[in-house]
Amino acid sequence: MRKKVKGRQTVPFIDDFIVKPEVMPEFLKRLENIFEQYPDLSFPIAGHPGDGNFHVIPLMDMTDENQRKKIPESTQKVFNLVLEYKASLSAEHNDGLIRGAYLKQMYGEKVFDLFCQVKEIFDPQRIFNPHKKTDANLDYSMRFIKKDNQHTV
Repeated sequence: MRKKVKGRQTVPFIDDFIVKPEVMPEFLKRLENIFEQYPDLSFPIAGHPGDGNFHVIPLMDMTDENQRKKIPESTQKVFNLVLEYKASLSAEHNDGLIRGAYLKQMYGEKVFDLFCQVKEIFDPQRIFNPHKKTDANLDYSMRFIKKDNQHTV
């Protein structure tokens, strides 16, 4: 996709969630309903449906501020749907900058507090992977999404 699409870039802000295969037909219909709310964006889906692992890497014109503004809203809708099915926001890939902001929502307060305690024990100065996992926030993360539609190989 990166080499063939002009005027848009791949923006992996949803990327890698997993749901139980038995709920896929219902889940995918509801996911499609979310994507239809953004007709100016493309949402290619790939993955490993046999185990319910999907990669959604939207194609967007990142030079368009209006499209960039849709990232937090569409992300929240998709992640809410995934969590409604008691599924995971990440399967093969790590949480990264974007999904890190949703870990408390996915794991709950108690488990998230354990993550914070582990971070404090092993990295009290917060020098390893700053703004990921325990102190992730979407405003910070959005600063690192490219805005030029240029693809690197």
